[in-house]
Amino acid sequence: MDNQTTRQILLVEDDNDLAELIAMHLKMQGYTPIRTTSLAKAKQVIDNTEIDLVVLDRGLDDGDGLELCQALRQQQNWLPILMLTARDGEMDKVAGLEAGADDYLTKPFSVLEFQARVRTLFRRQTVEQQKQQSMRSSHHKEQEQGQHSTEKSSDPNALQFEGLVINPERHQVEVNHQMITLTATEFTLLHFLAKKPGRVYSKEELLQQVWQTDYSGYQHTVCSTVNRLRTKLEHANPDHPFIHTVWGVGYKFEAA
Repeated sequence: MDNQTTRQILLVEDDNDLAELIAMHLKMQGYTPIRTTSLAKAKQVIDNTEIDLVVLDRGLDDGDGLELCQALRQQQNWLPILMLTARDGEMDKVAGLEAGADDYLTKPFSVLEFQARVRTLFRRQTVEQQKQQSMRSSHHKEQEQGQHSTEKSSDPNALQFEGLVINPERHQVEVNHQMITLTATEFTLLHFLAKKPGRVYSKEELLQQVWQTDYSGYQHTVCSTVNRLRTKLEHANPDHPFIHTVWGVGYKFEAA
């Protein structure tokens, strides 16, 4: 079991019976659930409370949960989001992931599956934090050894495009001369795609090459990571979407 003693989970669900059931099982796992029934209240909680995960229903009285998901991502808020919905169509799932959700669960769902999804999201978050810490430590050692140069010419492995520089030595991305903060996985994904502009990769290929797994159940992870990465890049350069979706196939990088 992960260390969840301080984990607070915001549950945005207007079905009282379902909310009570979910909250009960979150407490059984050791988490602290905070319940709200509307988007407006959820925004207030997120603005004023330390939240670790959002469990977000789509069909709420004051709007679609997608609205909150999109608003958070536009604000560069990368809080993990597990979307709940009664809509089980493929395009509904795609809409949720494209809006920035990290995972998607269709009602009705089993309690065991719900608990597993929550644990998986926290596990991913922990892995990302460990990668970031390792990356910062590596950069600090480079600086101490005098290896951290600000000259691009000293970084022959950097990928340079119009408006975009990807530097694997420093693990840095610059868009229109603005440094972009990426997670370790987002950086690895961008660097992998950018090495072959125009080449389309399927989700299965990206799972194998970037996540080092062939488990198809993680395909939604590819979608959510691509969308977070795309949002960050487009926030700095709205005129050019570097990451493109090829429907029914996968994703590709296109230089400006």
